[in-house]
Amino acid sequence: MPYVFDLDTLARLARDAAASFRAAQPYPHVVFDDFLCAAPARELARVFPGPDDPVAWDHYAAPGLEVKLGCSNEARLPPPLRHALHDLNSREFIAFLEQLTGIEQLLPDPYLAGGGIHLSRRGGHLGIHADFNWHERLQAHRRLNLLIYLTPDWTPEFGGELELWNADGTQRVQLVEPLFNRAVLFATRSDTFHGHPNPWAAADGVYRQSIALYYYTTQRPEAEIRPAHNTLYKGYNV
Repeated sequence: MPYVFDLDTLARLARDAAASFRAAQPYPHVVFDDFLCAAPARELARVFPGPDDPVAWDHYAAPGLEVKLGCSNEARLPPPLRHALHDLNSREFIAFLEQLTGIEQLLPDPYLAGGGIHLSRRGGHLGIHADFNWHERLQAHRRLNLLIYLTPDWTPEFGGELELWNADGTQRVQLVEPLFNRAVLFATRSDTFHGHPNPWAAADGVYRQSIALYYYTTQRPEAEIRPAHNTLYKGYNV
């Protein structure tokens, strides 16, 4: 079965976007449109579970901080989504990430801790935060976030834009619209603040759908090391 991505395209992106990823502000990141092959992307959107489907959704319900659904149990996912997650944790994809970012010895997360698939219904939001920095089961530092948006025909009226904020969590620096088949890759540190505080406002039955994968290393630069912590919302910097 083919990968959900094209290897030649990944090689070109890694070569052409490496410098811009590393120089991006407020922290290293890059945005790729039409990231997955077109047919698999459409199929992933088609089979993406709804909020009432039996996929063992985890419910995140802390108004003002985080309101969304998530599923990291791959056994409950439709086969196309499970296949995509495996591809995005494959050796070939890890090699692409290492070349693009300059981060060596990256590890995928077979446990999908905090990742897998995410869905927001009307009113769903995610406050500005920095992610947990340590994976206890892997005994590894979280280094990269990959988000791939799978809501067809997104328009500005839907809201839910990804915001990247400065290291103090005091000012938005970048706004990224969650366009269909757009991927966002960004560095994960204790000061890489981000979220989508603008609530999802599409009509009932139209959901903010995304794949989320995180990548790790057993070591990280000394200047980035902080005590292990869970999600840090704006104002609770480490």
